[in-house]
Amino acid sequence: MDIEIAPHVDEIRKALAIEIDSDKLAADLKRLLEFRVPVEEAKRSLIKKYGGGEKSIAKKLKDIAIGDLNIEVTAHILEITKRIITVKKAEKTIFSGILGDETAARSFTAWNDLGLNVGDHVNISQAYVRNWEDRPEVNLGNRSKVIKLSTKIDIAPTGIKKKISDLRDGDVNVESVFTVLKVEFHEINTKDGIKNILNGIAADHNTKVPFTSWILVPEIATGNTIEVKNAYVRSFRGVPTLHINENSKVTKLEMNIQYNEPEKVMIGDIIEKEGAFDTIIEGNILSIRPGSGLISRCPECSRVIQKSVCRVHGKVDEKTDMRIKAIIDDGTGSLTLVLNSELTQKIMGITVDRSKEIAKAAMSQKAVEDEIKRKLLGKILAARGNMSRGEYGVTLVATKVWESPERNGERALELLKRAGYGKNT
Repeated sequence: MDIEIAPHVDEIRKALAIEIDSDKLAADLKRLLEFRVPVEEAKRSLIKKYGGGEKSIAKKLKDIAIGDLNIEVTAHILEITKRIITVKKAEKTIFSGILGDETAARSFTAWNDLGLNVGDHVNISQAYVRNWEDRPEVNLGNRSKVIKLSTKIDIAPTGIKKKISDLRDGDVNVESVFTVLKVEFHEINTKDGIKNILNGIAADHNTKVPFTSWILVPEIATGNTIEVKNAYVRSFRGVPTLHINENSKVTKLEMNIQYNEPEKVMIGDIIEKEGAFDTIIEGNILSIRPGSGLISRCPECSRVIQKSVCRVHGKVDEKTDMRIKAIIDDGTGSLTLVLNSELTQKIMGITVDRSKEIAKAAMSQKAVEDEIKRKLLGKILAARGNMSRGEYGVTLVATKVWESPERNGERALELLKRAGYGKNT
């Protein structure tokens, strides 16, 4: 960066609520100066462009959108945890959690310690919204202001009774009745130190969802049927997750809800949803996507990497692994099916070591991908797992997979029924 414009770039950065790369700002400033725009006017223009120096725009949480700049929200801190991340090869402590108002619950990240605590009612200004897992997340940067309020924020005037299958990301003040199928203790690193929470699986008659309880109460135990009031919903990896916290009321009910194992669903139905937990699909494998076969992962974070370089951990001793990314179609719709190493080896009948031998003999890792295509293209597979909707479309990450017997006539009848034809058609 030119020494002459460096001080001006610093001034612009200090006036912005969001973090903008200095080189990008320098390039923008140079471009304006080349057009003979006076330096002070150029600086004001860039500050305005990136959302600085203006009055914040008040929004409800349900109305925020990815890319919003300089917004103001009034909300209740529902969760907050402390995380250490790596930024430009240096460790930085950030604070992330959940905000709630009467319209929705949304995730947030504070890039500095603003003294926020669970239960605080706050007015936040000069914030901005980024993309987190394809959903809007409120970000509090260097210029963001937080005022703690003495008046409490109403999450919602009345509870919203919902079945497990009707839960949606952002729902607040949810009332629901379900059976606890599974529950486990976990430790997390919060702003105030280590905290014990409960993670588990909730179910009604035909649907399961994960849940997190930030309170430890005896009612939340495997086998119990409970009623929960004033809970909220946030998606994790595309799957709606029910959250229970200090404001929630949990009551054990003297009744039983019998959960029935999931039945196969049509892909055309499932892709209309935001996400789905523990669902079964069946269809033809139409194509095997690039990135299938032998892959390399970072031993620290398991990210898929190229040339032994992880974007988080830098140069690493890569770990060889396998996966399959396939397009599966049942005539009503299609999605991407992802099989991990264990399922890939199971459905292919070859190990990672054997795959290495195949690649070595052919002097190309693509030989393993070609072998997958040879065996699976056109096959009918059934898979069970979690579906999510993201930047790259609809994906089902399988927990189980198996080959289905050829039953084209049966599948044809299913499609005819869906089209409205009777039994005599």
